[in-house]
Amino acid sequence: MRAETGLGSLPCCSELFRNPVLASLVNPQRDVICCADSYPVVLVPLEILHPHEEVDPARLSELRSDILSTGLIRKPVLVESETLVILDGHHRVQVLKRLGKRLVPALLISYNDPCVRVESWRSDWVVTKDLVLRAGLVGPLLPHKTSRHILCIDVPFVDVPLSALG
Repeated sequence: MRAETGLGSLPCCSELFRNPVLASLVNPQRDVICCADSYPVVLVPLEILHPHEEVDPARLSELRSDILSTGLIRKPVLVESETLVILDGHHRVQVLKRLGKRLVPALLISYNDPCVRVESWRSDWVVTKDLVLRAGLVGPLLPHKTSRHILCIDVPFVDVPLSALG
């Protein structure tokens, strides 16, 4: 499932080294699962990620049951590569933390990339990239289902077993 190739043959790995924290923690030969277009999907430590939204307890419980029944994380969370703010996947991150896991598969993408757009699920909110980053880095967290991130690529299925997440 993980890429068994060196950094030189994975063009998407350059995104890893824009952030010195990632560069110090992620080994491309060990931790890169795949590339989604030009973006890496990498196993990253949960403790370095910054949420920008709260989670819904009912959804958290439902997702926990789904994850435990399959034993898999089907899709990576979406993480801004420079700030490590979680853009999508807050519930998956919380489930993994509560299960005592250390890692999560994450698709890393820069918010400066024109491939990323943000909208709001809520009619009473105007959501901008700056608002998302501010909520993730300094708070307060936004209510759950406030931001909706739209990419110009499809997020791949990765089907990472829970046992691979520490």
